[in-house]
Amino acid sequence: MKAVTIFLLCLITSSIFSQKDTLIANREKRLAIFLDTLRNAKTDVAKKNANQVFRNYLLETIQLNESYSYPFSKLSSVGSITSPDNEFRLFNWNVEMADESNRFYCFLVRKGKRKHKNKVIEFLEKPSISVNSQEVLNENNWYGALYYKIIPVEKGSKKLYTILGWRSNGTLSHAKLIDVLSIHGTHVKFGDFVFKDKTEIKRRVCFEYSKKSLMNLKYESIYDRIIFDHLSPESPSMTGFFEYYVPDMSHDAYFFEEDKWVLKEDVIGVNSPDKQTVNQTTIDPTSGKIIEVEVPNQWVDPSDKNAPGGGGTHIPVLPRSRRK
Repeated sequence: MKAVTIFLLCLITSSIFSQKDTLIANREKRLAIFLDTLRNAKTDVAKKNANQVFRNYLLETIQLNESYSYPFSKLSSVGSITSPDNEFRLFNWNVEMADESNRFYCFLVRKGKRKHKNKVIEFLEKPSISVNSQEVLNENNWYGALYYKIIPVEKGSKKLYTILGWRSNGTLSHAKLIDVLSIHGTHVKFGDFVFKDKTEIKRRVCFEYSKKSLMNLKYESIYDRIIFDHLSPESPSMTGFFEYYVPDMSHDAYFFEEDKWVLKEDVIGVNSPDKQTVNQTTIDPTSGKIIEVEVPNQWVDPSDKNAPGGGGTHIPVLPRSRRK
């Protein structure tokens, strides 16, 4: 009798979870249809209307407790990343308008306890706010970006989340950024004095570069650093005009030391040893366009005068091993 009771309980529990999975799966299918309508919209008005429908239904869906760990793999043009400590999840997407400007949208989701709904904080973009701003911002005053990496760090007793992101600045330039997010109840804060270079400490870091180019900005856990391409103007006369800045084959990095991300210049970018080839940004000699080519996975010494890009002006610094 006891075995029969346990079997029935298992069947009931399985049925409940199956119903929950089906509910979210069905919602995902509808979301995929709404997203497809958005991506195929031809006019700005049609895009705004389709986006509103998608946004509203996504908000309803991610508030459901069982949605927190659901992959939403059918929403291929919506970014979804979870913090390494599982404290929150970001749903992030953009809509490109007819003039090539972008509108950015983001939900931060925190899992509700037991059967309670998940808590959602929506980031509201304000076009008047520059990503270069050094002000403390919040969810109601957001510059707009697509985030692709979350790195938890501690500053004293505070837990901060370093976030890496990208945004388009229209027809001429793109930007990569490093910012810091912290959660305060039902609100978030962007920016904190944790980015230290030779002359100042900043709340966030922004790199603007040519839309024709590609810039790498990534976190390497093995070296506990945020490494990125160093940018230089295509010619000295373009200094200060960031839409003409491109990677110059050297790298800089931020290392987290004593509660701050400290800038170290001219570090060595090390490729994964298991890769035979890697992609590299270069200029097509025929068209003059910046392209990506596949090259052998070997290091090019930026202090070598014969190295691509001129060389000889940088003194490379070896990466350090993972901190204990």
